[in-house]
Amino acid sequence: MNHIVSADQQDWTAAYEVEVASVKHARRGVRDQLCEWGWGPDSPAVDDLAMIASELVTNVVLHAAVPGKNVVVRLHRTEGCCRIEVLDGRPDLMPQTALLPREEGGRGLLLVRSLSAAMGVERSGGDKIVWAEVHHQGQLGAVA
Repeated sequence: MNHIVSADQQDWTAAYEVEVASVKHARRGVRDQLCEWGWGPDSPAVDDLAMIASELVTNVVLHAAVPGKNVVVRLHRTEGCCRIEVLDGRPDLMPQTALLPREEGGRGLLLVRSLSAAMGVERSGGDKIVWAEVHHQGQLGAVA
C-alpha cells in the first residue's frame, strides 16, 4: 500500500511498496493530488502525469527493485508546470537496448519522453531519480 510522506501547496511525496499493485496506487495518487491542486480531472496534463507515474513505477517494479526499499513518487509544481520524480534504490542506470518491432515491452521511457517537455535521470546518494516535466495548459490554482 502507499504512504503519503508529505503534501503541501507545491510538493507531494508518497512511498509505495515495490509491487505491481503500487503502479495503480501511484497513478491514482498523482491524479488525486493534481486535482487537489486545482488541475482539472479532464486535463491532458493530468492524464500525461498519471501515465508517466505508471510507466516509471512499473520500471522500478520490473527492473530496479531493491529489497527493503520503497519506490518514492514526488510531484513539484510551479506555475504552468509539474515535475514528477520517481526514486528507486539502485544508483545504476539500465542500459538501453535496441527494440525489435514486435516486442511487447521496452517502450516505457519512449512514452515518457513523448509525453513530457523534458526528462532526465539524476543520482542522489544511493538512489536514482528519474524525472519528467509536463506543462499545463490553462489556469492552475494559485501556488502559495
